[in-house]
Amino acid sequence: MEFMTRLAGLSGALSPSAQGGCSLWGTFKAPKLPCWVPTDIEGFGRPSFTIPWGDRTSENSHPYTEAPHTEYIRKYDFNISRGVIAPDGYEKSVILVNGQFPGPLIEANWGDYIEVNVHNNIIEEPQEGTAIHWHGFLQTDNPWEDGTPGVSQCPIAPSTSFTYRFRAEIHGTSWYHSHYSAQYSAGLFGPIVVYGPKNAHHDIDLGPIMVNDWWHEDYFTTVSSIMTPGFEGRSFSDNNLINGRMNFDCATVAEGDATTCTPDAGVSKFKFQPGKNHRLRFVNAGSEGVQRISIDEHMMTVIANDFVEIEPYETKVVTIGVGQRVDVMVKADGDMMGSYWLRANLTECSNANQPNAMAAIYYEFADTDSVPTSEPWDVPDPGTCANDDLELTKPFYPIELPEPSWTQNMDIAMTRNETGHLLWQFGGVAARVDYNNPTLMQMKNDNLDFDPDMNVYNFGSNTSVRIIVNNDTPAPHPMHAHGVNMYVLAHGAGNYSDSNFTITRPENPLRRDVQMVQPHGHVVLQLDSVNPGVWPFHCHIAWHASAGFFAQLLFQPDRITSGSLNEDIPNRMVQTCRDWEAFTGRVALNQIDSGL
Repeated sequence: MEFMTRLAGLSGALSPSAQGGCSLWGTFKAPKLPCWVPTDIEGFGRPSFTIPWGDRTSENSHPYTEAPHTEYIRKYDFNISRGVIAPDGYEKSVILVNGQFPGPLIEANWGDYIEVNVHNNIIEEPQEGTAIHWHGFLQTDNPWEDGTPGVSQCPIAPSTSFTYRFRAEIHGTSWYHSHYSAQYSAGLFGPIVVYGPKNAHHDIDLGPIMVNDWWHEDYFTTVSSIMTPGFEGRSFSDNNLINGRMNFDCATVAEGDATTCTPDAGVSKFKFQPGKNHRLRFVNAGSEGVQRISIDEHMMTVIANDFVEIEPYETKVVTIGVGQRVDVMVKADGDMMGSYWLRANLTECSNANQPNAMAAIYYEFADTDSVPTSEPWDVPDPGTCANDDLELTKPFYPIELPEPSWTQNMDIAMTRNETGHLLWQFGGVAARVDYNNPTLMQMKNDNLDFDPDMNVYNFGSNTSVRIIVNNDTPAPHPMHAHGVNMYVLAHGAGNYSDSNFTITRPENPLRRDVQMVQPHGHVVLQLDSVNPGVWPFHCHIAWHASAGFFAQLLFQPDRITSGSLNEDIPNRMVQTCRDWEAFTGRVALNQIDSGL
């Protein structure tokens, strides 16, 4: 980071539009978030300022079963298209939502419906399909809205549209992203905030702060190299971004690379009001790296992990893997004329050429072009890539762990197949989906005889499944389950054994939708398997999922093959498959990876 120490100021050599298109994230024009979204009163032409969730609180309302029925629909239009931006000064082709990087914010109140009309305008060569996943949303009784191509739907073909409609049945911070191959690594992601009751008071909500590692080559080139015979297993990111912005040392560009590169492009900036409590919503939207986030000379109070509020605790550093979110409160108790660095550092067990991102936080009377001189906390990287200790992370609303009706072992392994391709196996299978024949549509046609490569685990009518994951590889893995919030029972070094297994707080274990398993370690999870559907369970490292690291968890199949949900699957799912079949009938699809 020597190139950052040479800065005379932080005015930025590039305009915000050159870095992020139409995005305001990371600029002083980015919106502060409200306590809730006002709702128009039908027929009166004015907003209602009544608390949308009434007398429900974080303490007295079950977070999964007691959401209000507002019947209000928040509507969004997403235009997915290619663009050229330079988030860190290095110009590259990207795929954007509405011309923005990161994409626009989706806002809703707890209990609202969210409706997003997605237009696939990736029509320049090479044309691509797409599908948008709404990360962490439960999609209770509507698994077809999950946005996973080859699993819940066919991809959205170029020059066609698809409308998602789902309920915000849980509240907090999340994000959306493409689940088509590793396409989100091209920039196709953005934040979601569902407003609800609060477990801690804040004065100012600074909104989402998305951190992500960043590759200068396009995502398809990265996937191609990963899926090339002889690949050795590591792909290194070129930089690390905070809300889509960071500087890059253009002197390090490879010899012969003629790509336009602008030094000192510009970093993200935020403002603190002295004495106020600020809420910051961190999201790791990266492709591979685990982030360690801190603010110089300021303590953070953690109040939520993923979509789960927790009992507040103080820390100097938070660790978040890909897909995870951490909400924190920060008291602005620094110098009223001061400026401080917000740091996002990729951990030692991540693959990065330039691992450190910085953003500037300015107090009310500070010079907003000055370079902060603050000192980082002295908290060494433990090198484990593990999340915070389970004893620290206690859900605010307690839910007792049920007895499991089934226990499943699913080990992680690397393997090289007969053609020399390096693949990731999960439960002994390197998985792959068929875009033209998604799992859910096979079930609609009463077919439960799945190809082994689909890696489907049919848990039938079981109500709670315990999953033991052993990671006998040198890489960490952020394990993400769709359609549920997982109970996290135990984690640690080495393989699981009955003799050293102790459930952390069985009366109220940690719950979240992504949990890290450390290198050569294990994690024990439990999932309530009552939400009918077929749900991906995968490593959220984009390159690992591309190389086969996922499974499909099938819950309550009878409700889909012959029960009430069979007739509920909307006709637009069938039409999307027809559109995709027509597209692939005239364009040769180059699916070089697993599809997810």
